Amino acid sequence: MKQEYTRSGLVSALRRVALAALLVGGATTAQAQFFTATNVVNKAGTYTDLGTTGTVISTPNFDDANSAVQTLPFTFTFGGTAFTEFVLNTNGFIKLGNVAPVAPFFSTYAQQAYTGGPLNTTSQTNLILPFNTDLEGGASTPEYRMATTGTAPNRVVTIQWKNVSDKTRAAAAAGGTIDKQLANFSFQVKLYESNSGVDFVYDAAVPSVNPTNASFVVVGLKGSSTATARVITAVKPSNNAWSSTTFQQGVYASGANAHNVRNTPIVAGGVTLPDAGRTYSFIIPTPTDAAAQLIYGYSQLAVPAGQPVTLRGLVRNAGTADLTNVSVTLSVSGANTYTSPATTVATLAVGTTAVVTFTGVPVPATGNNTVTLTVDVAGDLSTSNNSTSMVMVTNPTLLSITTPGAGSSGFVLAQADDIYRGVKYTLNAPASVTSVRTIISSAGTTAGSSKSTEGESLYAVVVNATTGAILGRSANYVVTAADINAPHTFVLTSPVALPAGDFIVGMVGLASTGADPYFPYYTQNEDPSRPNAFFAGTISSPIVPVALLDTAPDNTLKLVFDAELVATTGCPAPTSISVTGTTTTASVAFTGATGGTGYQIVYGPTGFNPASAGTTTATFTSGPGAVTGLTASTCYDFYVRTVCGTTGQSTVAGPINFCTPCVAPTISTFPYAQNFDAVNTGQSLPCGITVTDSNNDGFTWRARATVDASLATGNISRSNPNAMVYSYNNVGPTPTVGADDWFFTPGLTLSNSQRYRVSFYYRTAGQGLSERLEVKYGAAATPAGQTTTLYTNNNITATTYQLANNASTPAVADITPANGTFYVGFHATSLANQGFLAIDDLTITASPLATSEALKRAVSVFPNPSNSGQFNLEIHGANTATLAVEVTNLLGQRVYTGTAKDNLRTVVDLSNLTSGIYSLKVRNGEEFTMQQISIVK
Repeated sequence: MKQEYTRSGLVSALRRVALAALLVGGATTAQAQFFTATNVVNKAGTYTDLGTTGTVISTPNFDDANSAVQTLPFTFTFGGTAFTEFVLNTNGFIKLGNVAPVAPFFSTYAQQAYTGGPLNTTSQTNLILPFNTDLEGGASTPEYRMATTGTAPNRVVTIQWKNVSDKTRAAAAAGGTIDKQLANFSFQVKLYESNSGVDFVYDAAVPSVNPTNASFVVVGLKGSSTATARVITAVKPSNNAWSSTTFQQGVYASGANAHNVRNTPIVAGGVTLPDAGRTYSFIIPTPTDAAAQLIYGYSQLAVPAGQPVTLRGLVRNAGTADLTNVSVTLSVSGANTYTSPATTVATLAVGTTAVVTFTGVPVPATGNNTVTLTVDVAGDLSTSNNSTSMVMVTNPTLLSITTPGAGSSGFVLAQADDIYRGVKYTLNAPASVTSVRTIISSAGTTAGSSKSTEGESLYAVVVNATTGAILGRSANYVVTAADINAPHTFVLTSPVALPAGDFIVGMVGLASTGADPYFPYYTQNEDPSRPNAFFAGTISSPIVPVALLDTAPDNTLKLVFDAELVATTGCPAPTSISVTGTTTTASVAFTGATGGTGYQIVYGPTGFNPASAGTTTATFTSGPGAVTGLTASTCYDFYVRTVCGTTGQSTVAGPINFCTPCVAPTISTFPYAQNFDAVNTGQSLPCGITVTDSNNDGFTWRARATVDASLATGNISRSNPNAMVYSYNNVGPTPTVGADDWFFTPGLTLSNSQRYRVSFYYRTAGQGLSERLEVKYGAAATPAGQTTTLYTNNNITATTYQLANNASTPAVADITPANGTFYVGFHATSLANQGFLAIDDLTITASPLATSEALKRAVSVFPNPSNSGQFNLEIHGANTATLAVEVTNLLGQRVYTGTAKDNLRTVVDLSNLTSGIYSLKVRNGEEFTMQQISIVK
């Protein structure tokens, strides 16, 4: 789900960038003795399976079951009430006390955590919900267990769910299904005697092999009611790492994210599964509690140009009394080792924060580093939040504040023409910027407030941080569907040489092709936003950059723009890198550097660190460079460096991301079925499906789940998650460009002894709009190669899926080919300013051609299709008394056998069968005839 920040105008727009009014909200003050969202600590830890320690908690079964009342080893205070008992529910939660939970035990739908279930039911109170959804057994037999460690008054009881998995569920009231996402999962709740704290601890999950989809899981605590102050819930978009989970007061709002999971990410850099030991720690506020909240650091730091570095830490008074003399230190471990002198924050009022700056932090060595912020104050009664850490990779070429695996914040910043937005970085040595890396986002296509970023032109800029002058830019880039929520590198037209000091890298959009603004600015969570880091300005008449997203309480975002550098040395790096390739090879083109005697390519999986990983090619003398042995359907980063003489070499330039295409199949076994749901990593279409945008307008067929909300809401596929969809060209107040767009099947190996039948489902937006479609086949997956028409329909208006086959009106003609390889093409020919045309669940079946033309003429079947499943079979002139009758389904399985009489009507009763396509064979000895029949109930 995307939220939009709309910005219009020029300088006036830049002055209104606090965003406070756009992020209104926050935690209601909690009642005494209950937890607060601001005090929840999300941290890395260790998952220790209970093994055979403690005792098994028995349940009648492993699906929707309660345990008997369990006795706690100590009195546990929760929300101001003392408890000595609890009941475990197999669906990932416990209820404190001796009264068992009652159904419903989980939310009503898999993508609506705000309705139904124990969290939203007023009668269900005092709940601890580490992973509340509809659970069943996983890869092994489930087990529920409880064990106690420590001695009074510091005991800890651990309650464990082991070997469980989520169940396939209905997605929402509007329809759709969310398949099982986790094949096996284990997690724990820890209750602490000493401070009444609660921990949720998660093991690494085993993903299912089902189609990936977002499942909304309830995670949190609920006290004596559903009041905001008595509930804490966890929030995480499905593609985001569990380390990025945030917490809020209150139940989930209508339509909002919950703690979402999926088996595999659908955006580049997404991390969907928990790291073993991931811990959410809930702490009751105490009078004296200093917290290390956040490090304003770098995920990637270029050295030597970026070091020594200035880092900042945010500390918070998480207690209920004012603090004095809070000691703050910062340390670095790993490739570099450093500990700062302690800095003292003299006073820190309740609920306030302070930014502590650490200058001159030396990190000269490249590699992985752990940066840790630590606080200390006399009498601190809660020490679990006294430190926080982040990983910082020191490398030769990249400056980045992008958090790997964190995914999107769910918010995007709106683009206004002639305005850039960007990130400020600091150089401690001269360097040249060669490219800008970012993630391009889109807020959707809500009429009147936003439109898809696809088809819009963007470019990157390097800006003087003092004057706002534009120092360099990339070429214009037209955004494609594959670019959305994916890393993109804008290579500058020429490197921008910079002295030591501040500079800004950002992005600009050309004038939008429609009346609405578009939304390419991807953001990540940072609560609160770091100070003096994000700026905006104008292009045509530069102004002093205006600060964005400072540490105001309601600003919780950061922009993600990375700067690729080349250090100023005697051996400059290559520029203008581009990559093309095949399923297993890549050709890396670039502009060579003066003085270079050779070049090397360093490549590896997307996101790899070229300083410590990847593969380096042998030195070659001129470009383009060749890389072989790649894996199909895989995304790689490519870097290039210059070799100068026998010993010198430049820093690496890049990365340029390239995803190898899949190996397109040739279909020789039938039936062939395509539901457009399986799309390989780095691809935008199912393997073997190709498209041709014949009118070159940038609007063509896509495998997608949704369309402009003004046309249809929710998932518009027939079988989740995708359909093949053509959406109209919406450019201009009154769009004028009609459809001329094809998609083609993979190659089909066809035989002249077989008859091939094409069937598919189609729908439109309705609303008085009409779509046009023709289906052809031919020897090439090109418009010119499609020579034989199978189907034409110039008045498609249905808003629910309709079946097109050989029995529909109009009918889809059978294919009776010569021997060879052929392709079926779907051609959208709709007039301008219509809506969308969706195709789903395409099937091509094969059956032998009839061996007797006389028998074929003698047999007739009606009604076809049949609403009841009963067909009248009439045979006239077969010249035999009795004929055999056989019906098979699309899998070739025989579902009916019988006989029929010549010159009589026979009823073939298939009323017990489901709706679908079947083959009817009538046989007289060795001669037979076949035809397709359809049941539509």
